[in-house]
Amino acid sequence: MATSSLITDAPDNRPSNIEATATFAGEGRTAASRGLKMFMWILAAAGVLGLVGIAFRFIDDGGRQEWGYYAATLAFMLTMFGGAPMVAIAPTIAKANWARPAARIASLASIGTALTALLMIPLLFKLPALTEFSEVLGDDVRRRSVWFDSPNYAPHFWNILILLTLSLAGLALAYLMALPDLAAIRDHGNGWKQRWGERLARGFHGRPQQWTWLNMRIGVMGAFYFALLLYANFTFPIDLALSLVPGWKDAIFPFYNTLGSFQAGIAFTILGIWAARRWGGVARYVGHEQMWSLGKLLLATTLLWFYFFYSSFIVFWYGRSVPDLATIKLLVSGPYIYAFWGTFLLLFIAPWWVMIWNKVRDSVWGPPIAAVLVLTGLALDRIRIYVASWSAVPDNLELATTGVLEKMPETVWPDVFDIFIMIGLPASGLLGILLAVRLIPVISIWEIQQSRLISKPVRFLRGHALLVGKPD
Repeated sequence: MATSSLITDAPDNRPSNIEATATFAGEGRTAASRGLKMFMWILAAAGVLGLVGIAFRFIDDGGRQEWGYYAATLAFMLTMFGGAPMVAIAPTIAKANWARPAARIASLASIGTALTALLMIPLLFKLPALTEFSEVLGDDVRRRSVWFDSPNYAPHFWNILILLTLSLAGLALAYLMALPDLAAIRDHGNGWKQRWGERLARGFHGRPQQWTWLNMRIGVMGAFYFALLLYANFTFPIDLALSLVPGWKDAIFPFYNTLGSFQAGIAFTILGIWAARRWGGVARYVGHEQMWSLGKLLLATTLLWFYFFYSSFIVFWYGRSVPDLATIKLLVSGPYIYAFWGTFLLLFIAPWWVMIWNKVRDSVWGPPIAAVLVLTGLALDRIRIYVASWSAVPDNLELATTGVLEKMPETVWPDVFDIFIMIGLPASGLLGILLAVRLIPVISIWEIQQSRLISKPVRFLRGHALLVGKPD
């Protein structure tokens, strides 16, 4: 490798077998500490409360508006857990060496996406069919949607199919990215971890052909996951929010949700690597470089959030038609104005003001603060959108089909069961991730080893830098 630049061309230095990875496996922590076990029990208790909340929603069903917070919680989970694997996919495609320690945490978020897909099934029983007004207005009258000539339950079928496929793609990606570490556990572990490593690693032994096979499939599965994520962020918000509100027409809304998924996924990964650094014993492998790089991405997506929001809002503001003014009142200035200003403050103003300072962004504590603000703002944004949409049940059904929300709904405040749902369901997703970390290291050991093989510290001008070669 030449030493005249920080990033240079280099031959393929992948390990020829799994032993190089295994020598590093002893430095990763896979066993949960006593404090972590206690935290997992707390998450399990919260998950049980979430199931109790769902059960009571079915028992005491007061109409569609009672399910708004459940829909908002699923949207929050899909946005956060669904977007996190992109932190492992995009930098890998760009051959960004800094992302290797964060790839494992980002990919394991697919476990939360799989749980979201399963929790979507109860909500489908409450999502109205396209012919919900047929008993009053006739069999030929259908609710507005993107499914023009499709069966009456097309939103139900396609949404669950897309979410399940997205979950399977994410789990397959996480499994492929963990395969070398599972092989190391199989060869050098003990107890139940070695038995599971033997079952899951199968015939992977680190031969050159297997490394080529692995990297090719990670790339293909990553591209497939990205396409499915775009599709999910198109159908889910339209069918479970936009199509339920008469007069709401917004072509930018799916892109707004997609950008929010990237922003929330980055925030989740930042908090994950901060927790791994703080309590996981991996501070020497996860630190300043990962926080700095992810902080820049978080700042960029925060600014893009305002761009997409403004691009959507300005159409309604200058349109000034009756449906446009009703949409603005419902989502911005009306019953959920508290959620809108909280969203605007926590998703844009506060993280932008935090991350704009170089010393804050270039630290290990600044990006986690911004990440907490972003995820809190995201929760308010999903309440603003989905609770408002599920409460917008029109009194005049004829106006509902022509695109006018005549009567503005009142604010729907969460009750105790909504709080159980909003806390318990995301906690269950986090619990699934922590259970997976019991088996495999919280950071990708084989990627750390690969990074060591293609990098070395060198003097650069008056300081020191890390010289990184390109593996391909």
